[in-house]
Amino acid sequence: MSADSYLIERGQRLNSISAASDVAAAFPLLKVLRPSRETYARLRNAVTTYIWHTLSQAFPNKTFDLTSAVLEEFRAFIAALPNRTPNGVLLPRRQTHLSFNLVHQALADMFAQLGLLQHFSSIQAPVNIRAVTGTPEPVADTRPYSSSKIHTDVWNGEPLASILFNIPILGDVDAVALQFFEPAHFPESLRKPLNDYRLGDDVVRGAAAYQTSFEMNRIYMSDGLSLHQTLKRREGLRLSIDFRAIPGILLPGETAETSYSKAKYVATDAWRLLADTVIMVSDKPMDAFQRAMSGERFAAVDFSTTLIESP
Repeated sequence: MSADSYLIERGQRLNSISAASDVAAAFPLLKVLRPSRETYARLRNAVTTYIWHTLSQAFPNKTFDLTSAVLEEFRAFIAALPNRTPNGVLLPRRQTHLSFNLVHQALADMFAQLGLLQHFSSIQAPVNIRAVTGTPEPVADTRPYSSSKIHTDVWNGEPLASILFNIPILGDVDAVALQFFEPAHFPESLRKPLNDYRLGDDVVRGAAAYQTSFEMNRIYMSDGLSLHQTLKRREGLRLSIDFRAIPGILLPGETAETSYSKAKYVATDAWRLLADTVIMVSDKPMDAFQRAMSGERFAAVDFSTTLIESP
């Protein structure tokens, strides 16, 4: 199978997955879906609550009002959160797992309503809630796996079969945008983890940008071999959700193996129950990431689950 026909086949699978959804824009390796206003508003409110809860736990001597402008009013505090990674993920922790479950419940209900869950065998849990600043961050932006570089998550260890979801929720999506690209070719030798996104420049050079903007009230569903890049245009802060899922239909060369991924995947039926009849509970303190970067060792377990009701 040629590289071009392989990409075509991947695009056809994406067409099948999105067929029953409300599609706002369609490209071969990217579908822009339109969720209902009600489910999107519920997810946005849950994320706002999670941000407020995280701020109040990280800075207990400060007062944070729970408002829809939480990103704009407390941008400096969000950028300084101890559970924020260099790529902006706000890690759920022991002090904030209750509000994080609200986010997951709203997200799972949205995807069930869109008819998407039936197409996947497993889904990442927990999902990433990511706060990215438009201000250049020289150290973070030059890391081997910096999201400011054009890349595919496959190069960072995500499964070749994975489908990526990006959902903008709060903040300035024009100041801190997300651009998607379609590769003209994708040699088999580069369909694997790389030590630096720059090692994929042969694919990047021939890629064409999709002419679509990054907008609120949209779900961006892209194939694992599409490319994307965070664009930092000016000062601002954007918060979004991103995660990956493994489709039930695998193509040649793909497996459902996720052992190289830094994320955890759970069966779709179990993912749907999370935050409903099963609560996710973190065992790590708010500053665990920073302490781990300083060399402190933690047990491997991050999230456990607690059954609250028989399904």
